[in-house]
Amino acid sequence: MREFALRYFRKSQALLGQTDGGATGKDTDSLVQYTKAPIQESLLSLSDDMNKLAVASFLGEPQAHHSHPSPHLSFLSPQLCQEEKLRDEIYCQVIKQVTGHPRPERCTRGWSFLSLLTGCFSPSTRLMPYLTKFLQDSGPSQELARSSQEHLQRTVKYGGRRWMPPPGEMKAFLKGQVTRQLLIHLPGDVDYRTNIHTFTVAAEVQEELCQHMGITEPQEVQEFALFLIKEKGKLVRPLRPAEYLNSVAVDQDVSLHSRRLSWETPLHFDNSIYISTHYSQVLRDYLQGKLPVSAKADTQLARLAALQHLSKANRNTPSEQDLLAYVPRQLQRQVNTASIKNLMDQELRQLGGHSPQEAQISFIEAVSQLPLFGYTVYIALRVSIQALSGPALLGLSRQHLILMDPSSQNLYCRVALTSLQRLHLLSPLEETGPPGLELNYGSADNPQTLWFELPQAQELLYTTVFLIDSNASCTEWPGIN
Repeated sequence: MREFALRYFRKSQALLGQTDGGATGKDTDSLVQYTKAPIQESLLSLSDDMNKLAVASFLGEPQAHHSHPSPHLSFLSPQLCQEEKLRDEIYCQVIKQVTGHPRPERCTRGWSFLSLLTGCFSPSTRLMPYLTKFLQDSGPSQELARSSQEHLQRTVKYGGRRWMPPPGEMKAFLKGQVTRQLLIHLPGDVDYRTNIHTFTVAAEVQEELCQHMGITEPQEVQEFALFLIKEKGKLVRPLRPAEYLNSVAVDQDVSLHSRRLSWETPLHFDNSIYISTHYSQVLRDYLQGKLPVSAKADTQLARLAALQHLSKANRNTPSEQDLLAYVPRQLQRQVNTASIKNLMDQELRQLGGHSPQEAQISFIEAVSQLPLFGYTVYIALRVSIQALSGPALLGLSRQHLILMDPSSQNLYCRVALTSLQRLHLLSPLEETGPPGLELNYGSADNPQTLWFELPQAQELLYTTVFLIDSNASCTEWPGIN
């Protein structure tokens, strides 16, 4: 760090220009050693505005003169995220104040602050090798230096917190309160509790959830996503793998849900939690009519109804009224209930030896043969394709977006996600109507436009972008409207 200071600190040039043989080692050491007196100007050469912020931040650092973080830190938060030179300045100030500090307890607070910084954002490429060497050299005698190294590695890997933590979180971190419990909702009303720390990202929690379900292959882990739901469903979106959970799961009206988005990896049924969560997700889609079955397919409907009944460990003979709960709601007024009831009774006799778990596996395998299995399905109330006059099923996979007539099961449109040029959220046509989503796709020679209306237009937009990102291994959201 002394070498860095000699190269880049504004005072170093004055020292090097001293007479009588130049600056002494003591003089140059002082550039990066604790000082009780507040600095009068920034250590690095900065603009006038940033110089004022730098001086203010020095006064506000917890290790300099105060026992608690100063309001200056929260005042600096936006600039710290945006200005690389100011981030380097803060790093240099903290390193200066923990080097040779005479009071161990305050020096520890300074190291805690440095550990916080390394987890929030990385320094410039100019400062990075010097900071890394400083942490490596300090590691054997300072545990917080080792944690700072770990945080810096995570920041390089995941990109760091996009915003500085709020003052309350920073204060808790500096006190050593770095973990908290997080609740994740799984399909089937199953709750999973885990502990996260200040710099936990969505990918780590999703990987932990997958291990809980017996999933270890990285390709299959990537087929799941954490969804953030806010304000009772007004906002629903998947979290990018590198999103810091403490930056998003902060409000009382926010909940996190895990579900499978892609189904390309072959299914395996070697874990009870894996089976139950997959069954619950598939069952919900089936009963909501998102995995279409013909109203005249009595045998198919009867078998799926029997498997649902057995999955509940219910050995009582179901009534015709019970049967309707096992039929997709869109078909309940169209099916021949008596015919399906007779066929269901036959299936129950043949499947009598099935355990609830075996019934769930058989249900998943049977449903996997239906159209749109493996897609995330939405019900579009209206689309711009004239041949689809009523509601249509909109299926989204990692590769395509498709539109299907739920009655005829005819496929009317297939759009490759790689051909999407623009996604545009449309305002409702009527005051109480649903919003819309417009897609511009195709080539410059053959541009195409498609729009549809559905209540989940915003969720569909974010999920589409999420899948595009995952295909391209992007770290930033592409431009969307």
